[in-house]
Amino acid sequence: MLLLSFIFLLIIFNLFTVVTDKSTPYYRDIRFWLILVSLIVLIAMTVEGYPIR
Repeated sequence: MLLLSFIFLLIIFNLFTVVTDKSTPYYRDIRFWLILVSLIVLIAMTVEGYPIR
């Protein structure tokens, strides 16, 4: 669980870095949002399928 939290924190940090970068506007590209939405769906499916005990 600690490793999963670390990975999420890295993803959030990198996403924040990409969005706040002024030199390359990745967030205006539709491919960026498709990948981001796909990542969120994948995370949601993983969390939903994870057995909580």
